[in-house]
Amino acid sequence: MLSSKITVPLPESGIIVRRGGKYQYVYKVLETFRNEKGQPTNTRRLIGRLDFEGKRLVPNDNYYELYGPDTATEFTPEFESVVSIGAPFLVTHILSRLGATGILEKVFGDRRARTVITAATYMACKGNVFEYVSDWCERSMIGDPVLSPQKASALFASLTHDERMVFFRGWVKHNAKQGFISYDVTSFSSYAEGIRDLEWGYNRDGDRLPQVNLGCYLAQESCLPMFYVTYPGSIVDKSHLPYMMAYNNELGIGEDVVFVMDRGFCSTSNLNFMHSEGLRYVMGVDTRHKATRAAIDGVREQILSLRNTVSDGTYAVAVRSRFYGESSVMHIYSSPELGERQRRDLFRTVENIEAQLSQQGSTSEKELKRFARFFDIEADNGQLSFSRNYDRIDEASKNCGIYCILTNTTLTSAEALSVYRRKDSIEKGFDDIKNHIDMKRMRVHTDATVAGKLFCSFIALIAVSEVSNCLKEFNGASKQRALSKRGLISELDKVRVFVTPDGRRLMNPLTKTQRELFDVFKISDDDLKAYLASGV
Repeated sequence: MLSSKITVPLPESGIIVRRGGKYQYVYKVLETFRNEKGQPTNTRRLIGRLDFEGKRLVPNDNYYELYGPDTATEFTPEFESVVSIGAPFLVTHILSRLGATGILEKVFGDRRARTVITAATYMACKGNVFEYVSDWCERSMIGDPVLSPQKASALFASLTHDERMVFFRGWVKHNAKQGFISYDVTSFSSYAEGIRDLEWGYNRDGDRLPQVNLGCYLAQESCLPMFYVTYPGSIVDKSHLPYMMAYNNELGIGEDVVFVMDRGFCSTSNLNFMHSEGLRYVMGVDTRHKATRAAIDGVREQILSLRNTVSDGTYAVAVRSRFYGESSVMHIYSSPELGERQRRDLFRTVENIEAQLSQQGSTSEKELKRFARFFDIEADNGQLSFSRNYDRIDEASKNCGIYCILTNTTLTSAEALSVYRRKDSIEKGFDDIKNHIDMKRMRVHTDATVAGKLFCSFIALIAVSEVSNCLKEFNGASKQRALSKRGLISELDKVRVFVTPDGRRLMNPLTKTQRELFDVFKISDDDLKAYLASGV
């Protein structure tokens, strides 16, 4: 029978250690020989398992039978607590390695910075609901301040605008190699009534709630968020662009930066602003714009030449002209494969409308206008008659598979496409902050706590974004099933430290998967030992 309170010295030879579940079991080799196929094998008996430090043996009855009853034993004291340190350690290590911790300490001082990091670590591991944060701190953190919901709210309210801007300036400067910066907007809905910027507007999540908009910069080089600003939820994305760009000088964002944006920001006023300020951009364009349609028609016959290939199955032609009142380059792309998918989708839309028309005897004027895009419709004495208008259907399908990017840089069509495609990193970041960090609902009720909580969620997003970056490498090299971010946290929660009444910290041995994960994140055994020793 095993008793974890009793350990003996590990035999120096004649043993084999094999992992089974969460323990490493130790076997005494009784005899070695070759089997009938000439393969080396042995007979062995289980004599116990390794302790959680992996240095001593927790013996069973077989051990005493084989080694005798007089072996020097040691009684291990009962554990005072068990702490699952893996995931919190990873988050704090990432923030430290990326330089965010050092900047936070300069801005807020050591104690407040540690509290910010604790709140951000909780959000990265558990999400946005702080009701159980005290229990989590006691189960998962070593030496850091224990947060309560009340202390968390007080922390959020204490983080001033000026302090946050000092952090952002330091963070942007620390990531000086900016190159291409993606800019996009998301929003957070809320039931609260005491938030100044909470207003009704276009809700991206389909919630029938007022919202706060958030514009964010993300560096394409590192795939890390750089800066954000909030503004009223009723303001449309394209209207806010000049106000976002007004922060560039304060942040130290230089003229060498190229801003990458989707077509929602493309307007005459915004392009006039970008050119007047000397700002460079790579921007998606709505193909329904008059000048864009004319440019597409001008290259339609020549674009599918093999000389215009920019990637597998994609062709492009660059057109320099005046677009939206400014001289720039329109990169026009055509993907026959994408075009065929879009044509199939269009045809399904036509079939669905036809089914609706067949099932209803009458329809509203608004619906008739929508249906008339693809159908000739007549209403006679309340009865509908309709037929497909293939001229309008063909016109709608004419630009299937065609999309455009506008830029005032010297990028080639292939380079502009590559840069624009990397913009999806910011969309993934928004998905992380809303779903992984769970900020889809802010769950605070005042301007001060909203601002502070969003800042802590931004710090959490820095760590979560780096986790996503490194998980690509791990999942690409791993022969096992791919790990999600939640799967990684679940795996690292198994890294436990046993704290004895006299203050000793004993960590259970790492599994193969845990070691491989820490290797990807450039975490060594010394890093873990230093964390255990310092409690930071």
